[in-house]
Amino acid sequence: MKAKQVKLLAALLEESTITGAAKKAGISRETAHKYLQDKEFQAELNRRRSECINDAVRYLQGKLALCNETLVKIIEDKDVSSQVKINAVNAIYTNCKSMTETAEIVMRLDSIEKAIDGEKVQGAALHPTHSKTPV
Repeated sequence: MKAKQVKLLAALLEESTITGAAKKAGISRETAHKYLQDKEFQAELNRRRSECINDAVRYLQGKLALCNETLVKIIEDKDVSSQVKINAVNAIYTNCKSMTETAEIVMRLDSIEKAIDGEKVQGAALHPTHSKTPV
């Protein structure tokens, strides 16, 4: 992979637009779109995106005990309104649930893509192209 492709990969994970990522990587928007059409580039970008999502999920899951302790303190605090308590509980559990589901979907999608790629390779081996050789 070219150095500019590697820079674009990193920029795509940090920027919200292709134009912004291309600028950050020091390439044109057109070049960025060309790279995005490349299967190898797409696979690496998807791998890196999955890694980011999994890292975020692991981080949040690691903080669940602290969140639970904080929630218990908020819930037990007589000076905190009931609505604040409910909002805190809902926000934390909703976010964790959503990120966990996203990570699971990404893992399942990766498995499906690998299975499909395996079928393509197997299918090519079973049905090789025949070249016509003049007699």
